Amino acid sequence: MTGRGRVRKVNDLLTSSRRCLNQELQQFSYNLQTIRPVGRPVVFQVELTNNCPMTCTMCPRTHSMERSIGNMSRELYHKILDEAAGSTSRFYMHHFGDSLVHPDLGHFVGEATRRGINGYLSANPVLLTRQRIRAIVDNGLHELNLSLDGVTAETSEAVRGKAARNVALAEKRIHELLDYRASARSPYPRIVLQIVRQKQNAHEVKDWLAKWSPVSEIDRIKVKSYVTWSGGEEPINELRISPAAARPGVVCEKPWTSVTILWDGTVVPCNFDHDGLYPLGNVAEQTLREIWAGEPLTTLRCRHRDRDLSDIPLCRDCVDMEGFPVRKWYYPVNRLRQAVTPASYEFKPARPSSNGRAEQAQRVSRAFATPYRDKPLGHHVTRAQSRARKEALGEDVP
Repeated sequence: MTGRGRVRKVNDLLTSSRRCLNQELQQFSYNLQTIRPVGRPVVFQVELTNNCPMTCTMCPRTHSMERSIGNMSRELYHKILDEAAGSTSRFYMHHFGDSLVHPDLGHFVGEATRRGINGYLSANPVLLTRQRIRAIVDNGLHELNLSLDGVTAETSEAVRGKAARNVALAEKRIHELLDYRASARSPYPRIVLQIVRQKQNAHEVKDWLAKWSPVSEIDRIKVKSYVTWSGGEEPINELRISPAAARPGVVCEKPWTSVTILWDGTVVPCNFDHDGLYPLGNVAEQTLREIWAGEPLTTLRCRHRDRDLSDIPLCRDCVDMEGFPVRKWYYPVNRLRQAVTPASYEFKPARPSSNGRAEQAQRVSRAFATPYRDKPLGHHVTRAQSRARKEALGEDVP
């Protein structure tokens, strides 16, 4: 290894250590429910665009988004990366839009990779043109979550609208992505194929699993639990199959741990904020650290700490917050009860065994792995989550 290579390796190690220490400081602050910010802000999501051809019935973008449609500029994106690189090891490169339609997607992915930030992207497979496939593979996207929410065209359209009706084309493009990644001899992006389980497609989950589990080139197969976002949209709430489990003592961790940035630079506290309902500032005009210590976010921490959310539309009806029971003297043991949403059941694709036969059926991970954040110390599997797992598998529920 050359001298320059050693210096780079040491710098990478120092950066990684600073990021880990920063996240642990935030978790400690969250447990204590301190109001003054600790550490540096972590960016959870960056919305490259809020443009999307889908009209998903479970998405508040379809029902009530009023803000203008636009694409993030290169200049703003570079400013975010420069300020976030010291504290952020990964972020989602989407929010309430499909980033595959952004004309600079390849550049944005490459810039994050160059700064040592792993990019995660959730997208609709029918939009995976060959040009877009090359853009994400060649520029080092870390993980791609593809949502295919039905086996039949009718079910897919019922969930995501007419733009998702062509299931055959979506399946063809998934295989084209797998083939191109193999030809590039790259393990990235890791490919996750998921179905969001809800009333319109619950009858097809078992067939969906049977269809996709044998495709060993896919890294993870996932049945994703349904979330109602802020909980304020009744048409979305009605599609939920099982009610969310009660979690007494859990306070949302977001005001203490991260921020989300909309395409125009507006900073919001949560990835459930589809319409800039609670703006904290604008990164085009302020620094992230100024926003992190600013009055809007300080006030929000106070309101969450005091459970006083009745006049905050983004938070008052939310039942899918992330967090664990706080203000415990036995921290960090209480983090073992971390409730991460969406609580997803991951099915490992069947792999060919030494005798040429596929390994036995789907295996379910009871220790959830989530790309939303670095893995906490552990996850608590509730009775409701166990029930949802059995229903997804088609097992009898006691």
